[in-house]
Amino acid sequence: MARPGAYDPLVLPRVRRSLLLLFVLVSLTGCAYSVQGEPVAAPLPPLAIATPRKTAGVDPCSLVTEKDLKPLGTLKFKPVPRTELANSCLFTLNEGPYVMVAVPYRSFDESKKSQTDGREIETAKHATWLSCSRPSTDKDMVCTATIAVTREESLLVAIGMGGDATESKASKALEPIRQEALKRMPPA
Repeated sequence: MARPGAYDPLVLPRVRRSLLLLFVLVSLTGCAYSVQGEPVAAPLPPLAIATPRKTAGVDPCSLVTEKDLKPLGTLKFKPVPRTELANSCLFTLNEGPYVMVAVPYRSFDESKKSQTDGREIETAKHATWLSCSRPSTDKDMVCTATIAVTREESLLVAIGMGGDATESKASKALEPIRQEALKRMPPA
């Protein structure tokens, strides 16, 4: 009988064989395991929408009134639907600014992806993507607000101001107009 702690030439080969067998079994069972079913996409992060709104059948020309535009000026002519953007209406003022409204519009997330220069703000507890720029082909400062009304659709309210209009001035002028337009949309 071997003394404790002494080398036993028969024990070491058995341990090696056991470890080798364990390694082979683990590697085979790892390869044989498969996940059943289809992968599930991660849930979308929450989007602030205080009151979901209906978009179907909403007339974009009815979402802004002359009273809403009074701080900017007076209507040059009756608001008109625009063909360049589906479901939209253009309000042109004698003093130069113009306001565009569109509903339904693309989702909040799509605007966020395509308007990387924008930032997230809030309109009456609704997530809003605000993007302001002065396009190189245009001398106007244009601010667009994409207001989430459902996960898939939004209300677009935009303003264009010429001359020396800054981003701050245009976004400040847009704020009460976008709030009133959202209020006029019927709850879902």
